Amino acid sequence: MPTAEEFDEFYVATRRGLVLQTFAVTGDLAASRSAVRDAYVAARHHWAKVGTTSDPEGWVRPRAWAAAQRRHTVRPWHRERHVTSAQAAVLEALHALPDVQRRALVLTHLTTLPADEVAREIGLPPVFVAEHLSVGTEAFAASLGIAPADVPAQFEELGSAADSVKLPRPMIVRRNGIRRRRNHMLIGSVLIVAITVLAGAFVAVDAPAAPPPRAGKLVSTRMLLTAPQLSTLSPAQPWLETGTSDNTTGTGINTDCQASRFADPDGLGTWVRKFSAAGKDPKTLVQTVEISNSPGAARAAYATTLGWFAGCATARVQLIDAYAVSGVGEQAQILRLRIPDKQDRSFTVGLARTGALTTSTVVESQSDTPVDAHLVSAVLASSVADLCYSKVAGGCITTVSTVATLPPKSGETVGMLAIADLPTIATVAYPWVGTDPVDASTFNAAATPCDNANFAGSGATRPVTRTFLIPQAHLPARFGLTETIGRFSSTQAAIAFSDLVVARLKTCPKKELGSTVTQQTLKLGASTATSYALWRIQSQVNKQQDKVMYWMGIARVGRYVAQINLTPVQPYDISQPAFLALVTRARDRLFEVH
Repeated sequence: MPTAEEFDEFYVATRRGLVLQTFAVTGDLAASRSAVRDAYVAARHHWAKVGTTSDPEGWVRPRAWAAAQRRHTVRPWHRERHVTSAQAAVLEALHALPDVQRRALVLTHLTTLPADEVAREIGLPPVFVAEHLSVGTEAFAASLGIAPADVPAQFEELGSAADSVKLPRPMIVRRNGIRRRRNHMLIGSVLIVAITVLAGAFVAVDAPAAPPPRAGKLVSTRMLLTAPQLSTLSPAQPWLETGTSDNTTGTGINTDCQASRFADPDGLGTWVRKFSAAGKDPKTLVQTVEISNSPGAARAAYATTLGWFAGCATARVQLIDAYAVSGVGEQAQILRLRIPDKQDRSFTVGLARTGALTTSTVVESQSDTPVDAHLVSAVLASSVADLCYSKVAGGCITTVSTVATLPPKSGETVGMLAIADLPTIATVAYPWVGTDPVDASTFNAAATPCDNANFAGSGATRPVTRTFLIPQAHLPARFGLTETIGRFSSTQAAIAFSDLVVARLKTCPKKELGSTVTQQTLKLGASTATSYALWRIQSQVNKQQDKVMYWMGIARVGRYVAQINLTPVQPYDISQPAFLALVTRARDRLFEVH
């Protein structure tokens, strides 16, 4: 188990660098000092886990950055007592950049992270981060009137300002971390500390430990949904409550896609209440309420829960659509999913956060059509209204609006299809598996003999390819799905590339005598903002008359283009409507990088 001495060594070795990074991101020394201090206290609290990771600093850094940005107050840099005019100019140039470019520059020049780790921390494919870094470097250098090669030296300019920040001694941070773990208090559960600055050091005043509040005192079972509140979901089917628990026994997994017992493993408590409705189309509903230590921890729990369903990798699960919900707590969203099978199943997932509480309502129906999102939105609103009697709740209910929106990020490759987007294949009961994206500058694996589309040759910057297979099913080697995406210099360049693919598919039967093109769908001229097209292609590959079938589509959002190629093998094929849904989802995913 990691020791206290190891934490002290880690803290002393990394604190100055983390202050410098956080200062570069925010330009606010006071916010950076407080955020870095609290991030290390949290790291000490969780040191048994953090100390075993390969990169403990990677655990501390995003928390410090996020906290500093929340605390940051906008003000001219020259008002910072320790900032020189040269440093102010560097900060001004940094903060003129988009956030992703600024983060790419800071991580590249103020950490020792390799490029792939920088990309992982930013949350974009390495090729996109490299592009943002290149564009950001040029803009930063131009703003300062220097050559791009001189950019690293500008970050060294900020060092003296960071050196002026005095952080607590290791013993103080260690003590605060231990006390934080012991208290684990509710809102903003950090130690009550009186800090006195003496000779450049912080001195903590001890406070008596208070026991954490019990979950039942914060959210009682009377604040959970009741059967009558579910009547609008299916008026002809009476609902019955089948059980209520704190989710500490059994597996703790109550719905498909749920990845772990708790979304907030450090939370104060959880309630799970289950209902059922018998009849021709039997339904169940699972309500989960997690009580976190603070609204910030609840935001993380909300994101984790959303990720379970948005990035669901359960076999045959498909994410159908998503809805933004306003007027319900401080965050709310609805997702609808289905599992086509001999006995179809579908799910409508309502998720909301109010203050330090995260609640979900998962309605399962034995049908291929999920329950209407607006009906579940009303139940979700009832759930939040009841929870608002808790003293740790936040926003309650105003005017409720439920509007279709783009699918949330899946947690896989940003801008590209995710496993939950993919179609079901015949009777295959195993899940899709996706590869990591790879560079497609020299070879576009999504191209067909008809189009031979070359992203890089047509001007796309660092195109990438990702392939999906179902390895457990042992399907023929030819079977698979591949997507390539690329960013062009302008919308017109992306349109020209799409038009070129369309033109080649139109003339393919004449130029490729063994090829036929059918089931064409074109949606190219309605808007310059987005477009898509798809085809069914059959190509003869040898003199023995062997033929290969393709579903091929392209989708565009602004200057980004995606090409999708599904190579079916009978009987492992899909319908034209199913492939159309896949192409339009690929278009929707492009908005993540647009």
